[in-house]
Amino acid sequence: MKTPLNAILLALTLTTTATVMAESKPILFDQLQYDTVHEVAERSILAIDSEQRPMVAVLRLSDGDFLPPHGAGGGLRLLTVLSGNLSWGEGTKVDPAMERVYPAGTILEVPAEGGEHWAAARDGDVMLQVVFVRNGALAPGATGE
Repeated sequence: MKTPLNAILLALTLTTTATVMAESKPILFDQLQYDTVHEVAERSILAIDSEQRPMVAVLRLSDGDFLPPHGAGGGLRLLTVLSGNLSWGEGTKVDPAMERVYPAGTILEVPAEGGEHWAAARDGDVMLQVVFVRNGALAPGATGE
């Protein structure tokens, strides 16, 4: 009699475990809703905080798009180039000769205050992920160049 009861308990345990487990799902960029920022970039907010402020967003720049100089403000931001080659410049005066090109996989730290910069997609489309750190800081050992 113990065997059928054990089998039933095992089946119930497996069924309960399977229904409790969360399923990972991909985010399909082409199915997101986008708004326009800085007059050219398409932005989709992926996560928000308890105050409804963006925590994670993606930005799409089409080939030839140029984001004029602007400041970060509002806390540290981490930009990850997901695809393409991002042309990036620092300061309020645009000087393409001073731009650096960051390929897919690059992570940029944008300062919490100031950090005036511009960005462009000069060689094909570019997609970025932006993480808003706000009240945080880089972890020890996470340093730039």
